[in-house]
Amino acid sequence: MLKSSIDRIKRIRSLPIIEGYYLVLGGGKIGTSFTEHARKHSFPLVLLIDNDMNAPASSGTEFIKDANALSKFLEGKLASPLNKERSNIYFYCAGLNAVPFILSFGMPEYIVPAIPCHVTAYLVKEYFNCPDQREQTVTEMCITPEDKDLTQFFDQFTSHFPENIVAGLYPEQGITILSYAGSGEICPDGCPGPEKFCPNFRREKPKTITNYLRDLLPYTKGWVFESYQMKPGIGAMRGADMKQNLLEMSEYVYSLGTCDSRITRIIAPKDIFFIATTCNCHGVVSLFRICSQKDRS
Repeated sequence: MLKSSIDRIKRIRSLPIIEGYYLVLGGGKIGTSFTEHARKHSFPLVLLIDNDMNAPASSGTEFIKDANALSKFLEGKLASPLNKERSNIYFYCAGLNAVPFILSFGMPEYIVPAIPCHVTAYLVKEYFNCPDQREQTVTEMCITPEDKDLTQFFDQFTSHFPENIVAGLYPEQGITILSYAGSGEICPDGCPGPEKFCPNFRREKPKTITNYLRDLLPYTKGWVFESYQMKPGIGAMRGADMKQNLLEMSEYVYSLGTCDSRITRIIAPKDIFFIATTCNCHGVVSLFRICSQKDRS
C-alpha cells in the first residue's frame, strides 16, 4: 500500500503542464460561453466534458466516443507542442469521476469549472477515492448537532473570518461561503475584482478572500485554489496549481500513515483539512477528513 502511495506521488511529479490546453468541466451556459470565447481567440486545445451527451456546449465540437478513444486522443495530442494557429474543441461525455484519468496524461494550462458545485472539492474527492487509492480516502465533513467536538472545531475554524464576509455557514456539509458582496447584491460579470476596494458597492476590502484563507495555513492544514478571470463572468484554475496542490495533498496523506511526528504547526486534528476555491472577492471552503482503510473496516 505504501508503494502505491509513493508511485502516485511520482506520477504527479512527472506530469507536464500543457500550454494552450484547457479542460472545461460542464457544458451548460458557462461552458458554452467559454467555448465561444476559445474559438474567437483560437485557443489551441479545449476538452469539454459533461455527463449529458446533448449539452449545449457540445454543439460544433468533435466528439470522443469512449474511454479507449479518449486515451488515444490524449496520448496523441499531448505528445508534442500544440498547434496554436487554430482552435480545436472536443467533447467527451463523462462526469467528474473521469477527471483523474484525464489529468493522468498531463495537466491543462487552465481548468474551467462550469457546473454549479464546489468543483475543486469534488475533484479532490474523486482523485483520492479512485480505484488505485486503496489505503486511504477522503470524505467530506458532515457535522451533526450531536457531535460537540466537530461543532466546536467548525465554530473555531469559521471564527477566523470577519462577519462581514461570511455569506453562509453549512456545518452539516462542512461548507463555508465567503463574499464581499452583501445579501441581495450581484456583482457584474465584467468586474475585475480589484484588491482593497470594491468599486461596485463602495466597500473597503482590507484583505482578499484568497489571503484570508492562506493566512489560516500555519494553523489548519488546507489547500487554496485561486481562480483567475478568463473572460467576464468565467474563472479558471491554473493546472500548475492543481498539480502542486495534489502533490502536497498526496504527500500529506502519505505522511499521516508513516511519519506523524514530522507534522508540525497544526492546531486542527491532523486528519482534517480544508479545500478552498477563491478569488479576491469570493470563496467557498469545504472541510474534509482523511479515512484509512482500517477506519472503514
